Amino acid sequence: MLLRYPWILSRSILKNYENILIFFDDEKVPKISVAQAIKSFPLLLGLSLNKLKLVVEQLRNFGIRNQKLGKVIATSPQLLLQKPQEFHQVVCFFRDLGLDDDIIGRILGRCPEIFASSIKRTLKRKLNFLMGIGVSRSHLPRIIRKYPEFFVCDIHRALRPRMTYLMHVGLSKREVALMVCRFSPLLGYSIDEVLKPKVEFLMNSMEKPISDVVAYPRYFGYSLEKKIKPRFWVLKGRNMECSLKSMLGKNDEEFAVEFGERKMLVPPL
Repeated sequence: MLLRYPWILSRSILKNYENILIFFDDEKVPKISVAQAIKSFPLLLGLSLNKLKLVVEQLRNFGIRNQKLGKVIATSPQLLLQKPQEFHQVVCFFRDLGLDDDIIGRILGRCPEIFASSIKRTLKRKLNFLMGIGVSRSHLPRIIRKYPEFFVCDIHRALRPRMTYLMHVGLSKREVALMVCRFSPLLGYSIDEVLKPKVEFLMNSMEKPISDVVAYPRYFGYSLEKKIKPRFWVLKGRNMECSLKSMLGKNDEEFAVEFGERKMLVPPL
């Protein structure tokens, strides 16, 4: 750090550092979060205390304080160097989409890096991508509420390949759009680690058509080894068939009551 930022040893910076620590301590922000923010983004040491207070006040207006503030600055310290109007522009962008300030605050606490993104180069491009695969504008607020992290997914390396894979295995563009609207975390699932293994088990072992996931895309959100396979083997052992929702949407007690199985059966290795 000293090689890249030798100026941090200057007397004025050290004094500013001391003031920053005192300020965050007064705000009850965990010291480890402050240290992590400075370590990953040393330019914070040159941030004036007055500007820091303005930014923190903006965050506080959306319910980001104490430990939540610590999480935000630890994961996205660059937010503290933003101009207040830049932050406000992102807020207005979400308001224009129909999201209220309570939801915006939740998004800020969950995925703060979104608020340091370019509206034109990042946020609008991601929304245009969704509308390009057939998602209607009216569904965008729900998708954003349920899975704001898609804003930080790369279009070319993540979003497009995932949607293309689903179409490659037999789903239409419209069906993929419906699935995203119903279960937006689908946008974040890895092809090799999540989508492909579950598609293959669905079609090869369960012998169900790929179209079944259109009605219940949440299928991809369950653990293959801990839930999907054990429940399937229970049903197979009893020569029973049911929808994906009936098989997976119940808790263990409900499943046991309906299918008469108190102990989940796991296939032999």
